Amino acid sequence: MLHFADKVPVVAAERTFRVRALAEARRSVPRPPPWHALVIKALGLASVRMPELRRAYLPYPWPRLYEAPYSVASVVFDRDFRGEPATFMVPLVRPEERPLADIQDKVRKWKDDPVEAHGVLRRLVRNAKPPRPIRRLVWAGALYWNGFLRARNFGTFAVNSVAAVRSRMLMFKTPISSVWYYGAVSGSGTMDMQVAFDHRVVDGGMAGRIAGVVEEVFNTVLVAEVKAAAG
Repeated sequence: MLHFADKVPVVAAERTFRVRALAEARRSVPRPPPWHALVIKALGLASVRMPELRRAYLPYPWPRLYEAPYSVASVVFDRDFRGEPATFMVPLVRPEERPLADIQDKVRKWKDDPVEAHGVLRRLVRNAKPPRPIRRLVWAGALYWNGFLRARNFGTFAVNSVAAVRSRMLMFKTPISSVWYYGAVSGSGTMDMQVAFDHRVVDGGMAGRIAGVVEEVFNTVLVAEVKAAAG
């Protein structure tokens, strides 16, 4: 991951999202959806209106931009693996079309079930076993040559958070077009989110417009979905 991330011209930005309406809607539900699921779906819905969120730079066999027909969220989470804490990055296809409960259930099972219970987790472990030259060849093929394989295996965007340990990210490395780190929601209903993006794909102005659409989705579509669940 770091080997290929070193080759990407990453630019980082931060935005404070106003999510008070969504925070209040969550409080009206006995078992509210976690923010992880809300952020994943918000970015998926935003990618429908902002196709730039589904684009990737492919350098071979010629430099070009590839636009995926739908979004794939690369869900990053920590879990136990053979007695050690380990980080997994799992693609979730079409999060914009999934109910929040389905996203929540998927991520929970990936974190809690045995690794052997899910083919996508078994594949991650299996792909880590070959010698380094073979691993890098496989990664290069998926990241650099074929846009469809890149989207399906690495995602069109990634979602991560260190809010649980009361931290925030200041520097980033990523081979994916964009990675979004969300923080804890304050008492006034704001949430800081950092984004790192491939500057060959998105510039600062476009990143700001994407963030604006994400904030709108938080306060409209997702508020309505959470209230519907409460009803």
